[in-house]
Amino acid sequence: MKIRLQIGVTAAFTTIAVLMLGITVAFLYESNRTLALQTAHNQMETARKITVESLVNVITPVRKIVATTADLVNAFPDAISQPRGGEIMASQINGHSQIYGLFFGFQNDGRFFQVVQIPEGLKTFGPHDSVIPDKSKIVYRSVDYDYSGGMLDTFLYQSSWGKVTGQEQSAVTYDPRNRAWYKGAQGNDDVFISPFYTFNSTGKPGVTFAKRVLNPDGSLMGVVGADLTLEKVTEILSNIRIGAEGRVFLLGFQNRVIAYAGPQGIDGNSSFFTVGNQKASDPIVTNAILKWSQKPEAFFEFVDEKDGKKYLASAAIVPGLFGMAPVLGLIVPEDEFIGAIKATTKYVLKISGAIFIFTIILIAIISRMMSRQLNIVAAEAEKIGRFDLGGDFRMTSHIYEVSALSSAIANMKVSLKSFGAYVPTDLVKSIVSNGNPVEIGGEARDLSIMFTDIEGFTAKTENYSPTELARELSNYFAAMEHQITANGNGTIDKYIGDAIMAFWNAPSDDPDHVDHACRAALACRLAGRQLNSISQESKLFPLYTRFGLHTDRVVVGNVGSEHRLQYTALGGAVNLASRIEGLNKMYGTRILASDAIARRASDNFLLRYVDLVMPVGTSSPLAIYELIGDKSDTSNRLCNIAEQQSEIAAWDACMAPYLDHRWAEAHAAFSAHIADATTPKLVEIYIARCRAFMTNPPPKDWDGINHLSSK
Repeated sequence: MKIRLQIGVTAAFTTIAVLMLGITVAFLYESNRTLALQTAHNQMETARKITVESLVNVITPVRKIVATTADLVNAFPDAISQPRGGEIMASQINGHSQIYGLFFGFQNDGRFFQVVQIPEGLKTFGPHDSVIPDKSKIVYRSVDYDYSGGMLDTFLYQSSWGKVTGQEQSAVTYDPRNRAWYKGAQGNDDVFISPFYTFNSTGKPGVTFAKRVLNPDGSLMGVVGADLTLEKVTEILSNIRIGAEGRVFLLGFQNRVIAYAGPQGIDGNSSFFTVGNQKASDPIVTNAILKWSQKPEAFFEFVDEKDGKKYLASAAIVPGLFGMAPVLGLIVPEDEFIGAIKATTKYVLKISGAIFIFTIILIAIISRMMSRQLNIVAAEAEKIGRFDLGGDFRMTSHIYEVSALSSAIANMKVSLKSFGAYVPTDLVKSIVSNGNPVEIGGEARDLSIMFTDIEGFTAKTENYSPTELARELSNYFAAMEHQITANGNGTIDKYIGDAIMAFWNAPSDDPDHVDHACRAALACRLAGRQLNSISQESKLFPLYTRFGLHTDRVVVGNVGSEHRLQYTALGGAVNLASRIEGLNKMYGTRILASDAIARRASDNFLLRYVDLVMPVGTSSPLAIYELIGDKSDTSNRLCNIAEQQSEIAAWDACMAPYLDHRWAEAHAAFSAHIADATTPKLVEIYIARCRAFMTNPPPKDWDGINHLSSK
């Protein structure tokens, strides 16, 4: 009989907890609750008063500095755009760590002058997000006219005013007149306070105090502004936290969290402060906000469903802060206030201690029995997450959920193995590990592309039964696939009848994709020879495969419709690789490569020049080369390096007079070489050309290109 995990654990834990702890909890509940509520109310009320006073002390100087600076600009409008004006602004905010920067923007032309106090820990700054010069404490920024009459954005780094540590300049992209604080202050005689937002320069939250300055004729001269960071506010909230697990938060419009201090951190970064997010990252704060929103009360309590703890909370409006009436909230676990009553419950705890120990041991034993199998299933799921699909997974359990989960894991493993047979393994691993949905789209990147084709396959298989053909052809494909994936983890794009399209450098990066493609082609050629030697009883074998190699930039990615996708490569380079493969039939070769392959592989592989051709449908001539061997193959497994080098030297000696238009000499050289050539058809082509040119020489401006008339 299988037991549901939820029913078993709930029944066991409930029975033990009720029997062992019921009497103790009933005795302590009323006295603890009364004392905890009274103590919490007193401390929260005191903390609120301290917080309001501290926040006022932080905000008041900022308002005064903005107002004073506005009066200064009004009295001396030309001074603010001079270095002396920057020095005055720097002195205004010196000693006020809560002020990030003080600035002024002109209405008529958008000029902007700002002094920034570099926050502690900030490493980069400025228009290029450059590393801040050593010992820099302040930045004087000016968006002003340069000597040519244009505008220039200048950042002057200083250790103190007048002591320059560095300078940056950039084109002007910033216009203060477009900022929310500027627009908000335009129609306001008093100091305008912006909503909370994240500063672009630091990525930290804050608020801007701004005040307009008018010309004598009543028109707008500009706006003075000062940025107040929330770090100081968070510090104040942290100082009034009650207990180790207490929380303090400040709510703005629509109950949005604008500041937080609690056990998860007090650094004020985005994980604890998000403008526009109605839920704090702390689930306890979220519960408190929801509870208070449903029924606003100065004091209330709630139980968190996740940890089962009871919390005491207080939330009330604090008028006149930041241009609004924010809500200050305090949360503290009820357990923080039971210390004063420990003397009352000490003798009860002695009795319940033994019961508690027995209960813990009992629960631990039961939990261990139930969790052992879950750990096994979790370990198997983790292996699948890494796309480690080796081995079979079978597990039996009397717990219904564990049995169902293990069966699902086993089925998932089998399904993913099957899925990997249809899609490149690296692509499947990426899909499984990332957990992101697959979308239509691709990226441009350099690929090495290989096309293969079996010589005379149609004629060989004309009378073959489909079942027998599929079985024997699968052995051939398996041998080819093994060599493609073993050399640089190549990706098989598709099987086209008896042909294969494969590429390297996608989806995984492969800086040596050209070498890997060449080595795979040579290895596939050898694998084909080995198949021919062991398949003498087969009517299909021997088979001879032709290969075409090319490398260039293509688009590779997911192509298809919303319901059916294929991971493939698109572009002219793909078509050209297929054309190159087809040229083997004309020249009697096995592996042909483009000049793009030859240029990058010539140091490591044996290649010989074949011809300069103009394939049908192309506008540029293409030099093609025959890939013969791997220079690093000292065992001569793929080919006899010494013999091939000797043949290439003989071939080059034949090509030299041909390329020099000495047709008779070239004809004699090719005729002498044909007896030893491994590709006599190629030699015969050049003998025929030389004979034709001896009779009817080409024009003097002949470019040597063989213009092909068919694909």
